[in-house]
Amino acid sequence: MIASGTIVGHRYRIGDLIGTGGMALVYRAVNLSSRKTVAIKVLKDEFRNDAEFLRRFERESRAVLHLSHDNIVHAYDVGETDGLPYIVMEYVNGKTLKQILDENGPMPPRIAVELVAQVLDALSAAHAAGIIHRDVKPQNVIVMQSGKVKLMDFGIAREVNANTVTFTGATVLGSVHYLSPEQAKGLPATEGSDLYSAGIMLYEMLTGRVPFDGESSVAIALKHISDNPTPPIELSGKVTPALNDIILRALNKDLSHRYASAHDMKEHLRRALREPAGDFARFIPAAKPQQTRKPAKKRTHGALKIGLAVAAIVLSLIGVFLVLKDVYQSDTSSFEVVPTIVDRSLEEARQKSENFGFSFDIQDYENSDTVASGDIILQTPEAGTKAKRGTIIYGVVSLGPAAPLVPDLIGLSPDEAKHALEELGLVLGSVSYRVSEVAIGYVCEQSLPAETETKNGQTIDIVISASSETTSEMPYSMDQPLNIILDQLRLASFNNLFVRYAESDIVEDGVVYLQDPLPGTQVLPETPVTLTVCGKPEYGFEADIAFNVDIESSGSKVLAVIQETYNGLAYDRIVFEDTLEKGEKIPVAFTAYCDVEGTREVLLFCDGKQVKQQDFTFTAKGS
Repeated sequence: MIASGTIVGHRYRIGDLIGTGGMALVYRAVNLSSRKTVAIKVLKDEFRNDAEFLRRFERESRAVLHLSHDNIVHAYDVGETDGLPYIVMEYVNGKTLKQILDENGPMPPRIAVELVAQVLDALSAAHAAGIIHRDVKPQNVIVMQSGKVKLMDFGIAREVNANTVTFTGATVLGSVHYLSPEQAKGLPATEGSDLYSAGIMLYEMLTGRVPFDGESSVAIALKHISDNPTPPIELSGKVTPALNDIILRALNKDLSHRYASAHDMKEHLRRALREPAGDFARFIPAAKPQQTRKPAKKRTHGALKIGLAVAAIVLSLIGVFLVLKDVYQSDTSSFEVVPTIVDRSLEEARQKSENFGFSFDIQDYENSDTVASGDIILQTPEAGTKAKRGTIIYGVVSLGPAAPLVPDLIGLSPDEAKHALEELGLVLGSVSYRVSEVAIGYVCEQSLPAETETKNGQTIDIVISASSETTSEMPYSMDQPLNIILDQLRLASFNNLFVRYAESDIVEDGVVYLQDPLPGTQVLPETPVTLTVCGKPEYGFEADIAFNVDIESSGSKVLAVIQETYNGLAYDRIVFEDTLEKGEKIPVAFTAYCDVEGTREVLLFCDGKQVKQQDFTFTAKGS
């Protein structure tokens, strides 16, 4: 357990414990730089020396950092605290689907379809990136108050080559009630395995029970392999024929008889709401060829019997000859040239392999600077060689460029640190100061340790060594009206102030409730200080603002400000802020408001550097 109030990674203050899983604890925390609430998933202390769990946790870190989708919980950062790895994730305020089912029981079909459709959207994104979740279940689906669904917990994702499944003890690679037949057999999981689990989940959402249960994990696993589920339409009158067919198709024991993709299953679910009695999803196996009825035996006599016996021997010899001939010919005719699947997407690789008479499976995942994420890097057997039809072609799937490692910035000047970060696709964040043993003017601390694996565009904060004569301690500048705070900062000689307004139910309108830098931080008089004030002032005049700006690196923070004055102290009121991706002449357009009519100057900053300055005319609102 990590004590509440502990600072992790120099920037995250741990709050309360909000979740416990099989291998990790999840804490609510606050990012001290952005003041955003995040969730931090930390490996349990009992697994710190367990190579298997460390590997699974590392796989989850890599998986979530490479995924970006509205229905997947976002990951922001990875690190290590006290020897235990952690993942910093989006904090999602909602309930798990399991909690909702426990509290309310079965749900109406329209709601169940809407929720599962979003899970299938998340799986589509994961599968497109070459990632198989392998543990789709209600406990891993969070439903927000808005109805948006978030799929989480990729702790066993992408272990596509695992050949064992544990059914005893506390550890189960894939929760047994939602386990696909192939996983229960210890075979590699595929996209279809995730769809089977989604089908089990939909079954439970509509009927209030899972299709297979038993006294032990092994008993349940065996039912997945051998038993057919009770059709859900027999358990609930709310299950329509179309939904019944979709669920049974998703739960087919034969992988090839399930849905080919999450998208296909989602489309059928949507159609089922329009055509509840339709039979479009019903799986109809191919009819077996009819056997010619044998004529009734006739009694034979004497020579005829002998003749028939001789004929039977001759025919059997001919049959043996034909079989041997087929075997001989098969030695040469059953071989085919292996096609090229390198640089192809997973779907293209699978389709091309099947077109040439082979099957396809994923061998491993690797980073690549030259092959796009989700495409094939290497294949076995190699293209151009000959192999027997039905042979599995194994492919190594690209994860895209390797996540950059944070450089060692200690001892560098601020400019050198900025350059070192930009070379790796990282961004210099806040710069603060403190007295240290490092030479004055050079980096003495960084927010992420050197050699930490991170992601492109990650912001790294630095602390510069300073002397007590040149720096002062940032005062506590919160919980009072803005005008009082501005007077305090003016008397303390701060001269680079930014003010933003934002709604909050913490304090009254007009009161400052956040500050950056944090109180107690050693800062220079020219250090940018940002105050966040509760409320949204009403201004009588407006102007449409438009800029085109060149963004040098993705994740750049853009601010537009109008300069205001209070008691002789100038400060910048933020009228627009956003994070933009890299590009030339990126449009920045918005409506700004102020309390006086006429021409006002608007300044545009990118990552703290002024890049634009232009006058705009403000007129009465609505004129």
